[in-house]
Amino acid sequence: MKAIIFANGQMERLPKGVHPLKDDTLIIAVDGGLRFCLQENIVPHLIVGDLDSVNETQLKEMQQLDVQVLRYPVDKDATDLELSLQAAINKGAQEIMILSALGARWDMTFSNVLLLASDFLNNVHVRLLDQNQEIFCIKGHGHFDLTHRKGDLLSLLPLSSSAEGITLKGMKYSLNDENMYLGTSRGLSNVIMDQKASIFIKTGILLVCIESHP
Repeated sequence: MKAIIFANGQMERLPKGVHPLKDDTLIIAVDGGLRFCLQENIVPHLIVGDLDSVNETQLKEMQQLDVQVLRYPVDKDATDLELSLQAAINKGAQEIMILSALGARWDMTFSNVLLLASDFLNNVHVRLLDQNQEIFCIKGHGHFDLTHRKGDLLSLLPLSSSAEGITLKGMKYSLNDENMYLGTSRGLSNVIMDQKASIFIKTGILLVCIESHP
């Protein structure tokens, strides 16, 4: 099952190619992320969070439409987005798209991105989408094919102390069984050159950032 999570960050419009109204897609609003659902005339299946950023009138309207609400205390040990990811997995989601997860607070933005590396997401493909950009993690022993992305910008950032055995095919700058280390900028601003490209890693965690060309 696929899930789309509307976080409580910033979003001007839905990213290209995202279609939340498919019948088999689970829609989750993270606290104030409900506003993005309403902006797109979407009734979510689930609202998760401490709800300190939700309009109470809108919340009552959603409850009247039988929308499930998982309300948590303000003082808790996990962000509303992390709780929403756990809720999506509990409902059987195997592919999750996170929208509107970036915002003005750098601490929250970094936290949202770093959640992609969490162990509890190891068996789920999670992507963070923002307009023309896509972010996800590859963990060793991992492999990911990139199809029909020719011309897109690709950046790789190690999230572990080292990411080893990296092989890139179909890129402007290829790698063959090489290593990257935390803090390096070596993996920035590559370009996908082939319609079928691939990334392979033996050990470690790589954050993959793809920016679609116009």
